[in-house]
Amino acid sequence: MNNKPLLVFIPGTLCTSQVFQPIVENLTYDAVLIDYKYHDSLQAMSEEVLRLVGDKPFIPVGFSMGGMVAFELIRRVNKQISGLILLNSNAHADLPGRQKGRVRHLALAKKTSLTNLIQDVYLPVYFENNESAESQIVLQMAENLGIDVFEAQLKVLAQRPASLDVLEEFAKPTLIIGAENDLPCPPEHQLLMADTAVNSECHILPQSGHFAVLEQPQKIAKLINRWVEKYHE
Repeated sequence: MNNKPLLVFIPGTLCTSQVFQPIVENLTYDAVLIDYKYHDSLQAMSEEVLRLVGDKPFIPVGFSMGGMVAFELIRRVNKQISGLILLNSNAHADLPGRQKGRVRHLALAKKTSLTNLIQDVYLPVYFENNESAESQIVLQMAENLGIDVFEAQLKVLAQRPASLDVLEEFAKPTLIIGAENDLPCPPEHQLLMADTAVNSECHILPQSGHFAVLEQPQKIAKLINRWVEKYHE
């Protein structure tokens, strides 16, 4: 045991903890990796984090949907959280029209396959080259989790509350990392969160998209290591 901060990595939609492996391999701090199965609410997802962390202080590291879980954790156990890291996430409630799109996506996955949905609809949004090695990791994670997990997580996305107010009231250090080619969570979302947060640092990575965690893991790990050293040692 040591006194280094505990980083808790919370994955995005249809991602396993595998999405963080390239980052964690380059960290100099302790990490807990979260995996979700059929958790269909932010409450259930936050409870899974607390089940693994116990009463130890920690820093949630939320990627995409994982950032929404991080906001829920701040609502529930603010005093236990010593900082916040958001990776390609956003603080908005579900946008008008998105729910209809998700219903169509779920229907398509059930009619054809989840693999077809990810390949034809999602990967072209996530990656400039949707046949890259990184894109195949995303496809593999989705296939490993399956359509029931997808359906559960769509409920989470649809029911999430707006969370800018959480950032406004969260006084502890916040690190926000986005990417210039991120379509689901574009740079303007990252800059808005950075402007809203009380004590924030923001970086927009060039030449990467929504899965910058896979495209630039060493750069992200370097930013995290430097930020933790600055604020938490």
